[in-house]
This record gives sequence, structure tokens and C-alpha cells, in this order.
Amino acid sequence: MDLIIVESPAKARTITNYLKKTKVMATMGHIKDLPKSKMGIDIDNGFDPDYKIIKGKGKIVKEIVKASKKSDRVFIATDPDREGEAIAYHLQEELPVAPKRVMFYEMTKNGINKGISEPGDVDMNKVFSQRTRRILDRLVGYKISPLLWKAIRMGLSAGRVQSVVLRLICEREEEIDNFVSEDYWVFKGFFIHPNGEFEANLEKIDGKKAKISNKKDAEKIKKDLKNADFTVKEFKKDDVKQSAFPPLITSTLQRAGSNNFGFPIKKTMYIAQRLYEGIALSGGTTGLITYMRTDSFRLSKDAEESMRKFIKDNYGNDYLPGKPNVYKSKKGAQEAHEAIRPTDINITPESIKEHLKSEEYKLYKLIWERAIASQIECAVFDSRKVVVETSSYEFRGSSRNLKFDGFYKVLAPPKEQNIIPLMELNDPVELKKLDDEKKTTEPPARYSEATMVREMEKLGIGRPSTYSPTISTLLVRTYIKKIKNFLVPQEIGKIVNKVLVSNFGSTIINCDFTSSMEETLDKIEGGKEDWKKFIEEFYNSFKSTLDAVEKKIPEIRDSISEKTDKKCPKCGKNLIVKWGRYGKFLACPGYPEDCEGYTEPHSDDILDEVCPKCGGKAILRQGRFGRFKACANYPDCDWSAAVSTGVKCPKCGKGEFIERKSKKGRIFYPCSLDECDNVLWDKPVPEECPKCGAPFMVEKMNARQNYIYCLKCKHKEM
Repeated sequence: MDLIIVESPAKARTITNYLKKTKVMATMGHIKDLPKSKMGIDIDNGFDPDYKIIKGKGKIVKEIVKASKKSDRVFIATDPDREGEAIAYHLQEELPVAPKRVMFYEMTKNGINKGISEPGDVDMNKVFSQRTRRILDRLVGYKISPLLWKAIRMGLSAGRVQSVVLRLICEREEEIDNFVSEDYWVFKGFFIHPNGEFEANLEKIDGKKAKISNKKDAEKIKKDLKNADFTVKEFKKDDVKQSAFPPLITSTLQRAGSNNFGFPIKKTMYIAQRLYEGIALSGGTTGLITYMRTDSFRLSKDAEESMRKFIKDNYGNDYLPGKPNVYKSKKGAQEAHEAIRPTDINITPESIKEHLKSEEYKLYKLIWERAIASQIECAVFDSRKVVVETSSYEFRGSSRNLKFDGFYKVLAPPKEQNIIPLMELNDPVELKKLDDEKKTTEPPARYSEATMVREMEKLGIGRPSTYSPTISTLLVRTYIKKIKNFLVPQEIGKIVNKVLVSNFGSTIINCDFTSSMEETLDKIEGGKEDWKKFIEEFYNSFKSTLDAVEKKIPEIRDSISEKTDKKCPKCGKNLIVKWGRYGKFLACPGYPEDCEGYTEPHSDDILDEVCPKCGGKAILRQGRFGRFKACANYPDCDWSAAVSTGVKCPKCGKGEFIERKSKKGRIFYPCSLDECDNVLWDKPVPEECPKCGAPFMVEKMNARQNYIYCLKCKHKEM
């Protein structure tokens, strides 16, 4: 009997469905890693890593070793990427027999049989590439994190990729905070031509781009155009082809999952993993999509042929291009992988809907549609553009409407536009109406998970497999918070970023370094770079930077320390603001050299209330379910109460909205009375709506700014 070793039980079940007489075992992920209690890298002897069996995996490894001794052939079929190759290598180290490495790019009968028929060896260059990444991450994390502990507080961490992403998020927030908005005016004209009506926007004044920044100029334009005569300066009508969109890759799948369905990117990848590993259908368990960690747009010849046959049979020859559509992947893409596509294009989303969970159906439908659409003929648009002018003013209008749907036969077509009528040069047109609107310039948008993935891909930060874990790490560390789908840096995140950028911003914590690092990892995988030599060169430079920063720790601590006027009652020194696990507090800077230590709550956490039980100060504390009020004399006094917003509940008229935190970490505002079920998910503020007089409004946030909003009349106050 043969033995096949994979990472997950779901993958094992799918293989067992096709290979009944083969034993399939799962490692449950990595079996070895660097130790948690120490660095685990021999810096003085070639940076050799000290990999250990992960706690809890010893039993699994023993069972696999035992089974391998009784097997005729042993195949390692872990995922076809760097992490999968590392698992394969670590398994090979433990096995008493010589295994063969096989690749399953799709969990189907054909895909599994093809992999088994083409056995090979573990790709050591891939292993070295993964090892390099792991060692670099460990060096950066283990060497920089202690500096953060000394400068700010214990428990903080830095990372080669995560710290660069944190920098991007903090810099974007800084741009928003420093942005100065300006007013401007836009004009839209509604014109009449003998062949029909059309709209056009004011684009030029005296041959230059229209820039109207004050009301006086806006009024002058209205006056000038009141009885003006207009003629057609330009008119163009073309049939414009639009090529189909490429099939999905990891980054575009994550973005589409977020934009279309509101899925966090972690959830999108979890669902995709299930679709890849196998879903139970009426004919048995089968993988529905190809491997989902890829940056290549390539499709196999077999996939192209099956898609072309499907298009011809279901949509007709008009929708079939003369030859397969080919899409160029970005530089450095792993072309051994395919794009994410259905393993069988004939398994349509509707045909298996009853076997899929709602979220699985949505994602499979998205993948199926993008894959089949990528091989359909171009769409053709009737494109029309017109320029009308009078003396100093020039208006431009355009329309673009579908003439032949092409790949939009499968995808949702764009909205129809008001078509511009046919006209000739110098035709007179009449200005029927002129609308003007005052607008305000807006700061750049905050990053969402989807736009951050796009930015990471554009800047070459990380790989498809690391986009999701990087953002998740920042959220878990509470350096950032997801508010209304936007990634917002928290105060501790801003402080960590300030320290890192000030001291490592020109060497490690920057996009250029991280991007070039990814290129080097690709070179190591391709056998074009020696991994040990690269790490040695990196570490020598890194070590000198570390030594210089180490000497500056007191200076760094002073630069971020906020001194207060309050005196330490034990030694008389001015108290400073420090950071702990649950936020800021005041502490004596003399500890432990000149003072035995003194702390007290930060002024932000001291309430203008007294404890009703003992008369002590009421302060804010953090707990499992968010902030709450407590007595400063705890543990001598155990009084506590919910944090109220001061806004009365309009439903029961008795309770007030209080602050709570859900199990998923989201803040919400229920009524304080248990018998009332009124809940708000935006913070209510005791501010009357100036438009309708509602007794309170709520705080909201969009991509660019914060504002308050009336739930009753929908009025906004920026």
C-alpha cells in the first residue's frame, strides 16, 4: 500500500475519495519551526536554524513514521509553494524511507493522478528560500522587539513586513490629519441639439483647465454663459473594444471578496482553501478550484480548451475568440502555478449550489465567472465624445454604451449611459440649463483590507500567502483597528511606528528594502543567489544599525515620553506617561534607580465622578467586554459600572446607551436596561440635530474623514 502525506484532513479526505487503496495522512500544518523560547539561529556558524518538532506534533510525526515503514511507496503532497516545500523537507528529515515529492495543483481525480505519475524530489532551492524568509523574520523580530520593550513597554513586536504595512497605514492617517480642504465649483451644462439632448461638463476656460475656487468667479461664469451661443468644436464616434478581465489570482480574489461580499481577506482565503481541498458533491468529495495562492495569470492548455468548448456550446461562435486570451503576469510571478480557476468548467455554480454553503457559493461563482469570462471575446462599446464651446468656455461630454456584450455575457455589464446624439462640426447647440455645485477637496482615503492588499502587491511587499497574515497580525497586536472596514492606526501603533521609522526607516522599515527582499527570495528559489551569503551580508549591516540604536534607547525613551506637572509622592520627580497592556498610565521615571516605584491612572481615565460605595475616585478600566467604570481603590473597593454615553434610549425612554465590546472585538451601544433590546453600532453623542431637532446624533467614519450623522433625517455634520 502507498502512503500520501498532506497538510490537512480535508485534503486527505478528497484524495481518499479517489485513491481507495492508498493510505493518506495529514500533518495538520507545519511539523517543525524555530523554538519559541529562544532565537534558534546560530549566528556564529552560518546562520543554521535550530528547527524543533512543534509541541503537539510529536505524536503525528511518530504515526507517519510508523506508517511509512509499512508502505510500498511514500509520497509527500504538501501545498505547491514555499511553505509546502518546507513541510516536505522537514518530513523527509524524519522519515526512515526515501519519499517522493508530488504536486497537486487541483484536488481532482485527474489532478491527483497527474501528480502521482510525475514524482520528483524536494526542491531545495524552494526550501532555502522559505528558510531565508523565516530566518530574516526571526532576526528582525527578535532583535528589534526588545528595543521596543525598553523604549515603550514589554510585549510589543516588530516584523519585517508588518512594520512596513503599519508605516503605510500611519502615514496615510497623517496625510488625512494634515490635509487642508479647499472649496471649488463645478459646472454641468444641459444642451439641446436637433438630434437630441446631452450633458457636458465645463473643462476649460481660456484654453486652460477650469479651476474655480471662489464664489465670485462662479457667479461671473454663470453671467457669461447666460445667453451664450454654443457650437460643436469636436465630435467623435468610435466602436471601442474592451478586453476581458484576467482570471483571478490571490490578490484580486482577496480584493473581490472584500469589495463584492464584505469578506475580510482572512475569511476569503479560508473559504478558498475549502473549495481547493474538496467539497462533498453527489458523486463524492472533489476539489472545485485550483491552488489559491498564486500570482500567475497562466491557464493550462487543457483548461483553455475546455473553456473554449464550453463557450462555443453555451454562448455561440460570436463569443469565442480566434485564439485563447493570454494575460501577462507581473515580473517575478510564479509561473509554475496557474491562475485560480474551476477544476472543471462544466461544474457551474448553479449546478452545485445545494451542496455549498452560501459563502462558498458566492466565492465559487466569482471564481467561475472570472475564469470563463477571461476566455470570451472582447466587449464592444459605442463610444461618443463631444466638445462644445463659446468664446472662452469649453464643455466636454461623453457616453459609452454596450454594443456587443462579449465577456459581459457572464459578468455584470456596466450601467447604460445617456447616449450623446449624432452631430457635425460647427453645429449650433443651445444651453438649456446650467448647474453649478460647490464641492470641497477631500484627503486621500484610508486603506481598507482590499486597498491595502492592492498597495502591497503594487509595492512588492510580501507574497500572496503573506498578505492576509500580515494585516491580521497588526489587528491582533492592536496596532491598528478595523473601523467600518477601514484600517485605522491606534495610539500605541503610532508610537511604535514613530520609533521604528525614526531608527530603522532608511534601512529596514521601508518599502524599497522589503520589495528588494522579496526579489532576492525569488532569486534564491531560482538558484541564482546563495542564501547564507545573503543573510550574512544583511546581518552585518543590520547589526551595526542595532548597536547604534541600542545606545540611543534613553534618548528614544525621552523623545516619546510625555512629562506631566504631577510629582511622584515618593521621590518628587515629575511623573511621565507610560504605556501598559491596557493603555496609558502615569509612572515615576526614577524607578528603579532612584525610586521604589509609583503609578497612578492617566488623566484621560480619571472621571469627574466619585465611587458611590466608598467615595474614592472613579476611573476607566479595560476588561474582556470593553471599558468600564471602577473605583481607584480596587481591590479594597470592588464597585464597577458600565460606561454611559449620556444619551437616553428613545425606545424605552428610561435607560441610556452604554458602551460594550462584542466577542469579535467590535464596540456597540445597547440600552442599559436588560429588558430593552435597542442597540446602536455607532456611538451616540448628546448633540441635537440642527436640521430636524433629533435629541442625539451618532459618530461615523468614511474612507477620508470622521463626521456625525442624524439617524432620523440623515443630516451630516463634518
